[in-house]
Amino acid sequence: MAENSFANAKQQRMAAVQEALKRTKMVTAKVWNPWPDGVADKDVDLAAITAPVGSSSVPEVLPDNQVFSELKRAQLISLGAAAGLGGAVTAENLAEAKKALRKKYVQVGRANYRSLESANCTLFACCVIGMLADQPNLLGRDVKVELLNLPDLGGGGHAYVVVGRADGDYKNLKTYGPDCFVIDVWYARQQSKAPGTSPVKDLSADSDSPFWDLNFYAFLDDGYNFLHKYTFVSHELAELR
Repeated sequence: MAENSFANAKQQRMAAVQEALKRTKMVTAKVWNPWPDGVADKDVDLAAITAPVGSSSVPEVLPDNQVFSELKRAQLISLGAAAGLGGAVTAENLAEAKKALRKKYVQVGRANYRSLESANCTLFACCVIGMLADQPNLLGRDVKVELLNLPDLGGGGHAYVVVGRADGDYKNLKTYGPDCFVIDVWYARQQSKAPGTSPVKDLSADSDSPFWDLNFYAFLDDGYNFLHKYTFVSHELAELR
């Protein structure tokens, strides 16, 4: 397939996702934890977009690449309870725990994305993936959907969704490929004008793309560490009910 065919398919996906987001409350939801330094646009009225910290229903995340030996006893107990195992995670049931928590993660997102009133980045990202699961036509089949995190940014880090990333090093933005884009509602809610206000972010510098946001790219490309949490395939998401 020619490179411009990839670009056209990506533009169609980005536009479809953006329109779908507009039909939810995510694009007007308030933010529990705005960042006035480094993220929020100086023209944004932070008081108007900020809500008191609420209770997040997002289940604990057990990353795809998590190995048993790196989990502490307290984590094993907590993850086992979250996964509904009736006890702690063990080396024998680690795969079962991962499967259960992936499914719960998608279910929580599906249940909350339409009516979300306020959130932190963790809940926003969960709801985005829930929307993609609930509307599989937005991406079509065989499209990679990932949950990534910037752990250097304090607290639980910053969670966001990556779509269509090429195989390669997820820690290197330059390897993400021409078909990749990001969805980050939390970031967009803290911007005052386009393209910042669009949750959909093109990662290929293209003056003709309404989704190219240089400031957002610079935000990701600021020397932070990256953590990989989950990888889904678009049509698989629809099956995680």
